[in-house]
Amino acid sequence: MPDMSNAIDKVPIGLLRSLLEGLKSPLDILGKMDTANLTAAWLSFLATAVGLGGLISQASAINEKLDPFHASRTAEYLGVWFQRQAAFPWWRIAKPPPQGPVIRADMARGFCGVNVIHVTRIPLLPPGRAGWSLILAMLNAEDPAALLRLRGPAAASGDGDGGAAEKGGVSSASAESVDGAAYRDSWAQLERKALKRHQEAACIVISRTTLITMLVLTNGRPVFQYSDASGFRAGYASYCGQWYITWPIGQEAIVKFAAHDSIGHTEVLPRSFAQRADRCAQILSGVVSSPPSGFSVAFGGRRPAGTYRLEHAAKGFQGAHSGRHLYNMLGGRAFEVDFLLARPIDPLPAEDSLLVLELPAADQDDNKHRRRTGSSGEGEVRMVVGPREEEILRRALDCLPWTRMSWSAHRGLRDVLLAYGRPAMEARRERLAELLRRTVERHADEFRARGWDAAFVRENMAHMAVSAVLAGGGNSGDSVRVVTDVAAVAVAAASEGGGEWGLERLDEVRFWRDLPEDRGREPDDGELDAQAVVALTKMFVLEWSQEFDYQLYHHLPIELYFG
Repeated sequence: MPDMSNAIDKVPIGLLRSLLEGLKSPLDILGKMDTANLTAAWLSFLATAVGLGGLISQASAINEKLDPFHASRTAEYLGVWFQRQAAFPWWRIAKPPPQGPVIRADMARGFCGVNVIHVTRIPLLPPGRAGWSLILAMLNAEDPAALLRLRGPAAASGDGDGGAAEKGGVSSASAESVDGAAYRDSWAQLERKALKRHQEAACIVISRTTLITMLVLTNGRPVFQYSDASGFRAGYASYCGQWYITWPIGQEAIVKFAAHDSIGHTEVLPRSFAQRADRCAQILSGVVSSPPSGFSVAFGGRRPAGTYRLEHAAKGFQGAHSGRHLYNMLGGRAFEVDFLLARPIDPLPAEDSLLVLELPAADQDDNKHRRRTGSSGEGEVRMVVGPREEEILRRALDCLPWTRMSWSAHRGLRDVLLAYGRPAMEARRERLAELLRRTVERHADEFRARGWDAAFVRENMAHMAVSAVLAGGGNSGDSVRVVTDVAAVAVAAASEGGGEWGLERLDEVRFWRDLPEDRGREPDDGELDAQAVVALTKMFVLEWSQEFDYQLYHHLPIELYFG
């Protein structure tokens, strides 16, 4: 084998140098090729990314249009609940349904777990267009006036720069600054579930007991009701707005709520008033109850024309028809309640000392009992009341709950108590009206501190209270709020120390039970004391209360959509 080392030694140095320099050109070419390939790869990646981004954007736009909740995901529709929606990944194309609150309300648990609700006819912050968002902005767990007092008396009374404060004693600036944070957190603790789609509405699901409780909290009264081959439709007016119920044949039942469009800058009343869910449900079911004294009695429904005797049945409400089903549905315990039943008698007893009440008769169209008895349904009901039952009626009037708003009342309860108490009310009506007039004149500053518009107190409040009392009945929640607030101030002024009475003291007084044997029909010239003012004001509220169909639940499914 030849010796290669000697051969290499014999190669000239110049030739080796030229060979090495020749190798640089292919290496440079390879380096340039790698740079070009890398650039092409990045350009291809960018083009692919841009293309995919465009496809995703187009798919998202198409998905937005195909989203059944597209129009209801906005803050305009959801209100404060727009900020409470769960976040979802950006890369997820299909969006989950928006979430809404779970609303439960009945007599036992109150409205969403709160029994004393502060009702505002005008929400402090703009609510959403959804009915459930709107009603949650009107039914508040806390008193808005208490939040406004944090800014001092100027904000609470609305006594500031001319025209700057909104009527009712609350300026828009103070509402935004003070109540903004609080109302953004209002009902934030409620459980949330996915909304249900119904036509153009994003709905929550509520029970019929929840619906009925909300109706009576807002002082609902029936306006129309139809049930035919196409389904069931009903409309209810209330102090806060209009309720509509629609249940087409073969479809889901849906409830809608709309605020009044006639209330705005003309509002002169305090921002809110308190309503008790349990008391509203009791009066709807025909029950008057006083837990401290253990008194509880229920009234039967309106009867067909004829003669009856009112009889007391101890713990007899469970065996009655009347409002017993609704009372149990709302969380009551009917077996703990006494019952005043109407037993048919014929003819009317000839005793002159008997108390006989004349009551309105049931309508022919909705009276099932008429078909069984053969009664014509025309004329009036004559109700014979014995001494024992009369004592129960007196105690029931003394134990009527105090309220700032007229009741959505059981018509049987309202008929009997009005028929018994109206003669005594008529004998004292003018004195009550005069006392309320003097109270407004002497305590104008107190009403301003309670949130009433100063000009309204000076010029209109006394006249409005007198006219409402002398009218003997009507359909105005504002008039009831005026009279009850003036009466509360009058009672506080007449009490030792000038302190306002608590609800427990207002709920049960001793006026009717202490009336003389003539049942107070003969007027006396004495001044009305605090007990009389409270009792007569509760009678006034009963006069101005609305009859409510306590058997509405028969027309409704167990669950409804609330849009």
